[in-house]
Amino acid sequence: MIAHRTVPFAVALSLMACSASTDAPTGPSVATVGAPVASASGGGHWFLVLPPEFGLPPIEQVLGFTARKHADGSADGQIEYQQRFLDFHLRFQASVTCLNIYDGNRVKYGGLITSSNDPDFPAGGHIWFQGIDNGEGGSSPADQSTGSGFGDEAANEAFCNSPNPPNPIVLAEIDGDIQVQE
Repeated sequence: MIAHRTVPFAVALSLMACSASTDAPTGPSVATVGAPVASASGGGHWFLVLPPEFGLPPIEQVLGFTARKHADGSADGQIEYQQRFLDFHLRFQASVTCLNIYDGNRVKYGGLITSSNDPDFPAGGHIWFQGIDNGEGGSSPADQSTGSGFGDEAANEAFCNSPNPPNPIVLAEIDGDIQVQE
């Protein structure tokens, strides 16, 4: 049962509605590490449609995040993520621990899960995403996000430090906005 639920879950975790966090960002303070050298923020709502062979309905995802990278390489910020799938409504909050920008408009970010109602991915693990800022205005294509990935701290850091683009199977256009700044 877990394997059946985890495959679509890991592919499409970000389909849930997220709420704004009132928690202060964790990690090094701006006063100790200086102004950010890169940042990304935003979020959106989308449905991940799985291949027909899965035989499963679309997975609703909602994601909101703010992330900053400082000159010393440290990162901070918050991630709020929810997924609705069948009878599951999963919620995650995480503190950002890594962020890298590639190609000027693609961000990879992840962090330590601080709150989770999913026993398969509890607090203490890591969650990560990749987003693409496709510009502003009505003539720009929709911004995009991947579903989430899960693992330990080493996997989180390896994800953020890899320049690999997202797998198109887990990349979706979002109803929302992602802002990437170097």
